[in-house]
Amino acid sequence: MAIALVTGGAKRLGRAVVEKFASSGYACLVHAHASEQDARELCQSIVDAGGKASYFLHKITDPDAAANALLDECQRVFGALPTASVLSAASYDMDPPGVRLESLVASQLALNFLFPAAYCAAIAGRVAGLSEPQRVDRSVTLFTDYKVAKVNGDMYAYSLSKHALEGSIPYLTAAFAKQIRVNAIAPGPVLAAHGMTQKQLEEIVVRSNISGQTPLMEDIAASALFLASTRSLYGQHLFVDAAARFEMGAHEFGVKHNA
Repeated sequence: MAIALVTGGAKRLGRAVVEKFASSGYACLVHAHASEQDARELCQSIVDAGGKASYFLHKITDPDAAANALLDECQRVFGALPTASVLSAASYDMDPPGVRLESLVASQLALNFLFPAAYCAAIAGRVAGLSEPQRVDRSVTLFTDYKVAKVNGDMYAYSLSKHALEGSIPYLTAAFAKQIRVNAIAPGPVLAAHGMTQKQLEEIVVRSNISGQTPLMEDIAASALFLASTRSLYGQHLFVDAAARFEMGAHEFGVKHNA
């Protein structure tokens, strides 16, 4: 049985990932923190459509404990470790004025970097303990951000945590390649947050993006399924951002261009 474990799976981008995997025949474990109603309704809709789904509420504060709690729940509910794990849960906090940046960095790192690293180590350790007939292809897909390639001073603590996650991809791949395939997606600006409406976000992205397009949530979900189902992919980092990471009008220093 193909099993997908999706963190932050009750709402927004994580929900789109769950729906994509469920429609492709995966039994889904939906992790959520405070969105119990959304998680319950999502799982019920999957079951009503003939699929299998369960949700698990857990606040990720201790990375090691959270990783093992999720894996324990998956084994309890479905009798096996997940074949595909998509770690979309993240803190996406602004840098409020008057707060020391080092404290913000520590809080963002816990969920955005330390937990994914701990999860990869935890599932790899459990896979290593399985008998050979129980070994199947298992993937873990991390979510970074297009901001790792579009560097600016905005959202410093969040951006730093995602840069740390990006830097870990080759090391997680090298450390655990015999047990799991580690890959990553860098989503573009696809969903509004922090008081901005979806229409406002899309207008800004279209106006500022060199492609004139907005990234699509369904493409990000489809990319997660592609990484999970393509057995030869290791250590890949896909930017699904409709080219938002490229700066419009950027030119080389000292080179003159016609207006």
